[in-house]
Amino acid sequence: MGDDAGAVEQIAFLTRAEPRVEILTHLLESGPTTQREFREHVDASRSTVTRALSALDEHDWIRRDGEAWRLTPQGRIVADGLGDLVDTIRATEEISTFLEWFPYAEFDLDLAHIRGAEILSHAPGDPYLPARRQTELLHEVGEFRGLLPSLDIEGTRVVHERIHSGEFEAEIVVPAGLEPTLTTGEYATLFREQIRTGRLTVRVHDGDLPFYLGLGDDGTVHVGVEDDDGFPRALLATDSDDVRAWAESVYRDFRDRARVKPADEF
Repeated sequence: MGDDAGAVEQIAFLTRAEPRVEILTHLLESGPTTQREFREHVDASRSTVTRALSALDEHDWIRRDGEAWRLTPQGRIVADGLGDLVDTIRATEEISTFLEWFPYAEFDLDLAHIRGAEILSHAPGDPYLPARRQTELLHEVGEFRGLLPSLDIEGTRVVHERIHSGEFEAEIVVPAGLEPTLTTGEYATLFREQIRTGRLTVRVHDGDLPFYLGLGDDGTVHVGVEDDDGFPRALLATDSDDVRAWAESVYRDFRDRARVKPADEF
């Protein structure tokens, strides 16, 4: 515990003053640097830069070599780790809306695997951006499999058109709570006609689905999250092989526990 406390104190020392972080980062990226050059790269006054250099020197993370400062071996390790931490925090900030609504505790989606993924979030000026991107995938791929906790008529019409043109095949899993919607009005007509082509399979899961999951035959994976009212909040899009393997496993688990709904039930 004592060692952990000491490490926490070191982290606090480093992050308490932003110039210390900037100095270590600059030395890692650019190599030995003079104090005059630091004033061009660190957003702080001359006296603040001087104090930061002195403090880092006292920790034996940097050392003066002639006119220039350089990282010590210990300082290089710290700077490397700091870069990883900054990358992790930046990635977490980018996916914060997604993580807010994703049931992370129940599904072991490795955060390291979703770095670099495209995140489309609900925004006041464009609240349907995640839903639109989901529909775009239906235009872009030839085969699709998905967990659909909710439906929209525009996406259903897109699928209907592409299936009847012979360009598209799909298998979807829907929650039992959607059956009344699927079997009435325009939805019923569209689904019945699609299933009869043999190019759509609808499976019904006797329970809720935790999130939208879309698998395209181009390697794309979509994971979409909704709020408690069923409104789309964020969509994660990636072609990561690791996320694909995770998504395939999740899809198979729900698919294998769902029953096929034939055309005559629509």
